[in-house]
Amino acid sequence: MTIKTDQNFDNLSSRFRKNIYKTLKGQIRLNILWRDLVEQLPEIESGGLAILDAGAGQGNFSLQLAKKNHQLTLCEISANMLEDAKKLFSENALDNCAEFIHCPVQELSKHINSQYDLVLSHAVMEWLAEPQQTLETLLPFIKPGGYFSLMFYSRTGLIYQNLTHGNFDHILNDSLAGEGKTLTPINPQDPDDVYQWLKQNKLDIISKSGVRVFYDGIHRERRKQIDEGDLLELEKRFSRQEPYCSLARYIHVLCRKQT
Repeated sequence: MTIKTDQNFDNLSSRFRKNIYKTLKGQIRLNILWRDLVEQLPEIESGGLAILDAGAGQGNFSLQLAKKNHQLTLCEISANMLEDAKKLFSENALDNCAEFIHCPVQELSKHINSQYDLVLSHAVMEWLAEPQQTLETLLPFIKPGGYFSLMFYSRTGLIYQNLTHGNFDHILNDSLAGEGKTLTPINPQDPDDVYQWLKQNKLDIISKSGVRVFYDGIHRERRKQIDEGDLLELEKRFSRQEPYCSLARYIHVLCRKQT
């Protein structure tokens, strides 16, 4: 399928809040991302970093960083989601820790010319018509020796889930992608392609984790009976082990820009 336009979430922002951020799947995401950053970038706990969140959504992850006394710049194409992010920061009295920019990621250079210690791009790539080109527009914003945190929706994981659920037609007809009307991404990414793009652009991968390596495969009724603490512990335990990492719903890659 040819992807013609990027996805804007103005009409889906409330569904994101309900179906992702306020659910266990959202907690898995936040836990894995935070663990990876703390282990590889200890300064995350002590504050003082300049951080760009490119495609910040409703600001949930950026809020955690602001609470650690980092300075945030949040960019978001959806006006509704950006307003939600502003409200979230205001409710937590952290307005002075953030700048909010309403624009597509590809147009960030029209608004800022700074470089950052850490650039985030979480669950953005799979909603873009041209993910590789968009990724490359972010690289000038990373300081030499700075970090790039990239989380993307894995095509490998999507194929595996469809196989185990018996959705063979989706695979045989290559109809895995969403159509922009639901929360199924329009452009899931092949992990090997993404790793190659990073390498080509002089970004060294220092950490790789699967996000939701098994949660989506658990029957909904069984999920209600599971201890959430045990589930989070096991998601963390298997997130970096193969083949689980490569079969996860999302993959989080933390990179460092060569100097």
